[in-house]
Amino acid sequence: MMQIQMLSQEAEKIEQHIQLMDQQGNELQEIRKSLEEIKSGPEKQEILANLGKGILIKAEVKSKELFVNIGRDVVIKKSPVETLEIIDNQLLKLGEGREELIKRIQDIQQQVQQLLIQARASDKCDLENHQHSDECGCEDDCECENDCEGSCGEDCKCGHKH
Repeated sequence: MMQIQMLSQEAEKIEQHIQLMDQQGNELQEIRKSLEEIKSGPEKQEILANLGKGILIKAEVKSKELFVNIGRDVVIKKSPVETLEIIDNQLLKLGEGREELIKRIQDIQQQVQQLLIQARASDKCDLENHQHSDECGCEDDCECENDCEGSCGEDCKCGHKH
């Protein structure tokens, strides 16, 4: 049962990570939408620029040249088309990462199912003296011909499966 709890906690953390990735994806989609408007709009136009945390300011675009932070406080000039390529690449990587996390959650779900099946099987069979519980429905002591502690899936002498 501890393994199941640990797997469940891991799945919860992964789900939280997926939610954060979804938020980032939504933000990138909004940026992409704004870049498309700038790219297709006139050279000089008025826009609402986001200062962060939902604070916007009216701004006049004098040039379509963008300044993009590429990491470590390095800023380079990019066109809207070049910047859209960067955004699209980031969206692609987010999507791939999201798919990997979803696969991991599916793997965890399968592991949990297997553990639950094993737990149910061990509940039905008394592992110490290898006798089935009342759920077996058998009046006799069930003994497996193999020394498997009830995990072999073989029939007992009574005909029941472990």
